[in-house]
Amino acid sequence: MGNKKVLFLHKWFSLSGGVERVHQNLSNALASEDITSEFYVYDITGDKKAGYDKLIESKTATHPVQSDSFLKKLGHLFAHIKAQEIDVIIAATETANILAAFCAIRFPKLSVVYTRHCAFDVSDQKLSPAKIKLLYNFYSLTGGAIVTVSGSLQQELLSNIKLGRKHVEFIPNAVVDEKVIEKSQLNTDNFVSSDYFCAVGRLVEQKGFDMLIQAYAQARQKNNDLPKLIVVGIGDLLTELTQLAESLNIKEYVEFYGFTDNPYYIIRNAQAFILSSRHEGMPTALVEAMYLNTPVIAFDCPTGPSELIENGKNGFLVEANNVDKLAGAISKYKQLHGKEIAQSVSAFEYQSVARRYINEFSG
Repeated sequence: MGNKKVLFLHKWFSLSGGVERVHQNLSNALASEDITSEFYVYDITGDKKAGYDKLIESKTATHPVQSDSFLKKLGHLFAHIKAQEIDVIIAATETANILAAFCAIRFPKLSVVYTRHCAFDVSDQKLSPAKIKLLYNFYSLTGGAIVTVSGSLQQELLSNIKLGRKHVEFIPNAVVDEKVIEKSQLNTDNFVSSDYFCAVGRLVEQKGFDMLIQAYAQARQKNNDLPKLIVVGIGDLLTELTQLAESLNIKEYVEFYGFTDNPYYIIRNAQAFILSSRHEGMPTALVEAMYLNTPVIAFDCPTGPSELIENGKNGFLVEANNVDKLAGAISKYKQLHGKEIAQSVSAFEYQSVARRYINEFSG
């Protein structure tokens, strides 16, 4: 297996993206199995360049000339695969999956792993759910593996793929190992706060931070001694979310922390981690929080949280998009303290996931 060379294929590389973090983790885990890997990022324009620049600090990565046409960019990808003698492609997001399908056709001996990290009906994807489902039927005919990051996503795919259903597998994301615990013990940012809730993710509609802020405001009306709320991440909705907090008279209790290389220290020391997403695949930050034994409160959004949380036992699972019920769960956060929940996410350990992927592309 040591001779295999893996290419992680991405449409872009967001600075604070969960999929991006997962693939870097998986790359590290594959290296422990003597498998080399590198990254190919299709789009590094505008605000996407920061994530790519951060990536190349620790990983081998390349990209096409950004001003080239689609066909020239595709040719560059083909040439790179040939020159670097790539054996395996692991693609993430639909543009990357489509590019990987072209590569599978061009190089029949290439092993391709298509991945699906979110539900079909997400609001921020350009293609309709019907077209997405057609694409997965096409991927299944190329002979590549189709990996979903949750069991419910796997079942959704299986119900929509007519041929090649045997290629659909559920493999958890590579999210946790001892390094996460080590980083969580280091205050690398000189972070100062002792009593707070935290939420982590891109400031985009999918993550539902607007609903979180509304729920937090409601909870504070009943108990103004609640911990403050710290939101870790960057994104286009910063101004809008800041204005929302101000309009609800809680601006002084909500901090938008921005990007950090080490969110684990903040997560580990929070009174509770809150997930307010409208949809997910398998939420990386929620898995990390549980691994660090931080109390968790999450919307039962499609998909992922219900596969991790048993309501009341290892966290609070709240009806999706119900702001009132999220406010109620936040108010009861102390009921979650003292629970050992790390064992709930043991399947997400780096090496276990890496071996599952190796089985996919070596079979």
